[in-house]
Amino acid sequence: MNTLKVATFLVIKSIARGNVRVQLLTIAMLILVYVNVVFTPAILAGAVDTVNAKTINTMTGDIIVQAVGDNPIIPNAGDLLGRIEAVDGVTAACARNSLGADVHWAGERATTVFYAIDPDQDKKVFQISEYIVEGSYLDSEDTDQILMGIQIAGSDRENLELYSSSLKYVHAGDRVVVNYANGIEKQYTVKGIFYTELSQGDIRTYVTEKEFESISPLMQDMATSIHVKTEKDVKLEPIIKQMQDIRTGLTFQTWETAVGLLKSWTDSFKQIIAIIRATAFVVAAITIFIITYVDLVNKRRQIGIQRAIGITGASIVLSYILRAIVYAIVGIVAAGFIFRYAIIPVEAKFPFHFPFGDVFLPVNVWYLASSALILYGVAAISAFIPTWRIIKTKIIDAIWAS
Repeated sequence: MNTLKVATFLVIKSIARGNVRVQLLTIAMLILVYVNVVFTPAILAGAVDTVNAKTINTMTGDIIVQAVGDNPIIPNAGDLLGRIEAVDGVTAACARNSLGADVHWAGERATTVFYAIDPDQDKKVFQISEYIVEGSYLDSEDTDQILMGIQIAGSDRENLELYSSSLKYVHAGDRVVVNYANGIEKQYTVKGIFYTELSQGDIRTYVTEKEFESISPLMQDMATSIHVKTEKDVKLEPIIKQMQDIRTGLTFQTWETAVGLLKSWTDSFKQIIAIIRATAFVVAAITIFIITYVDLVNKRRQIGIQRAIGITGASIVLSYILRAIVYAIVGIVAAGFIFRYAIIPVEAKFPFHFPFGDVFLPVNVWYLASSALILYGVAAISAFIPTWRIIKTKIIDAIWAS
């Protein structure tokens, strides 16, 4: 207890009599370090959130249900949908059929997958209708009309990632020729074009179930996949366990296990976040170490006198650790206010735009708190090492140090 009291006294005197410019510089460095620790990773975390949200809302849903075995068809899809929607935690479900096809227009050719949907039911699970950039969304009674992703249509947007393999010049209202994988050829009017900015979703094309049944009558009340939307933040595993009891011969995947390439993107972002955080903490450690070391070198004689009059080495070491933590607290609190009340509002008004959409900075309290705790630890260790080395010097050598 005496050690702590003495250390606290030394910290108060050191801060009160210290060089204000050096103190402000130290705090400013810590502010920059903490902002760097939370800002860049927050951008990448926001990018991950955007990719995940668009994946769920435009491609997969929260849970994907498919048939097991060589036959990819789910029979009695309507009955299964109703029973799935009755499961606790499920808000909606929709069935889809899929069939590969080539699309031709004005000498251009593109390969896509056609998905048969019930537009009204599909809207309960997916948000594709919110990303229409030309024309309009499908209606349940539509036939001879399609909804096309912009990466297939092209729409004269030469900056698209897949423009070279698209139809290049197709717009809403154009007539295209479709050659399905089952040998059927048919002409369609492009009713609408959507652009989610997620290229994996924008290479798809949609028709209504009514139209699909006209080209594949045997698929009535059948589906190649069922997509499930759940309540927000609910755990998916218990819901899957409930659905497994509904019918055998089905396999259930969460959206995370189904996204493939997109998961490798988000995993890469997470690795970059870890590297940036580690680098920022190393910078903080070096900064505090250098500032503490320079201060100790200039005060070797003073420290030697303190030890000679009875102040223990532990008290001196603890005083430098506490001072570093005080600087860290001030820097982190100031940086936290800057991040929360300056950076985030400005970024929300002028968001960063990535190739897959606008990215907003998330406010993750746990992340901010854990980063602060780590920075406190880094500050304490960085102050302890040089102070301990100085304390090991003999008192007489410290007093007579030049």
